[in-house]
Amino acid sequence: MKKMKKLTKKTVLGLVLAALILTPVMALTVAGTPGDAAISSWGATCAPGSVPTDIRTAIMNITNWILGFVAIIATLVVIFGGVKYLTAAGNEEAVESGKKTISYGIIGVVICGLAYAIVIVVSTVILG
Repeated sequence: MKKMKKLTKKTVLGLVLAALILTPVMALTVAGTPGDAAISSWGATCAPGSVPTDIRTAIMNITNWILGFVAIIATLVVIFGGVKYLTAAGNEEAVESGKKTISYGIIGVVICGLAYAIVIVVSTVILG
């Protein structure tokens, strides 16, 4: 019975993680159709599949991908901490471990937001 519970927990966790990972991929697939110009947050346009010629657009594209990936990881850490906390079953060490994991994940999300803001400010100041 205990083995079945473990298998069920792993299956549910795997499905949740797969859904969280695949959702942005599906959104990116639907976002642009061939022939449409993609508009960045700076207002510069770049045709799908082409290389941006504006350095600001290139920097923002790279930053968006990296910070998006890190934000997904931090969110998964928060979810993992919540699962650890909920499955602690009264074990004080497991409860504390879950709380710490949630805290670290939240700190990661905050750092991602601050890093994105810093990149925007520096890019605006340096590149005009």
